Amino acid sequence: MKKFVIAAACGALILAANTSTSSAGEMLSAKEIKKFIPGRAKAKIMGSKVTMRMSRGGSLSAKWDGERDTGIWRVTKNQLCIKFKKWMNGATRCSSVTRTGNSYRVAGITFSKY
Repeated sequence: MKKFVIAAACGALILAANTSTSSAGEMLSAKEIKKFIPGRAKAKIMGSKVTMRMSRGGSLSAKWDGERDTGIWRVTKNQLCIKFKKWMNGATRCSSVTRTGNSYRVAGITFSKY
């Protein structure tokens, strides 16, 4: 059940970005996403801490509420696309990225780089 909740929440977060807009921050281009995204980031989702590590080569790893997953990321048409092995049923989800300072907003969630 816990894995289902995580997968559903991740999917909802990425899908939400396709229908929401942000009034603050700067929308990143494909080139800017590729430069800014790699590294470590953290956020709170549904009261639980999520951490992600995204490499320049396109691999990613994440931990959320004690669960771990790995996957890949890429940039397509000025959107960040993420595909986990287990979460989101292994489906690829894409979203625009907005940056404000040293944090970025994807799918309505603000991630802080650390």
